[in-house]
Amino acid sequence: MNILCFDTSLDKTYIALNFEDKFLYREIKSDEKNYHSAYLLPEIKKMCTELNMKLQSLDAIVTNCGPGSFTGIRAGLSVAKVMALELNLPVVGLNSCEILKTACGVQAAVVLLDARRLMYYFYDGSEIKLILKDEVEEKIKNHTVICDLNTYNDFSTTCDCIFIDYEKENYPLAKVMYELGLQKIKSSKNIREDFSHNKLKANYIQTPPVFSKGN
Repeated sequence: MNILCFDTSLDKTYIALNFEDKFLYREIKSDEKNYHSAYLLPEIKKMCTELNMKLQSLDAIVTNCGPGSFTGIRAGLSVAKVMALELNLPVVGLNSCEILKTACGVQAAVVLLDARRLMYYFYDGSEIKLILKDEVEEKIKNHTVICDLNTYNDFSTTCDCIFIDYEKENYPLAKVMYELGLQKIKSSKNIREDFSHNKLKANYIQTPPVFSKGN
């Protein structure tokens, strides 16, 4: 299948493109002037040119719905929904936790991501749960923990666990997204119904602040 995958929610811009058994992927670190989402569309166009393909040749899109950067999630989902609508494509939504757990390769590993305000997203392979800082030590006991840099700094010196900062490991997350997306597509009995763009939902780490009119 011809599949485009992208993620602007995590530490880099991750993009993968499979076209007629030719596979390209990109991992781009943002600079001070440009956020991840700024690289997304220009890089997709470059990759299409490299493979001499048009977006109309795609069979499906795969994107990360978070948790992660609020701005990055919004940008990535907006691009995914518009492309899916314009090209009449199914779009598979993954979450950051399943991507990171798969990339780690440790079956018993759990994922712990900073959700701000002394809260963390916890994932053991079933569902993402939002837990308080006081609950973390009990939840991660006897596990390998895949986490972001903030969480690593919060717990790695105080909890007796193996901590893996995914930002330092340089996992091939674009490839992992492609493999996960392909698995979900193959297991679906009705791809367009199961993966309609209308079903994409964001998993935000932190919601934007709400201000009253007087502020």
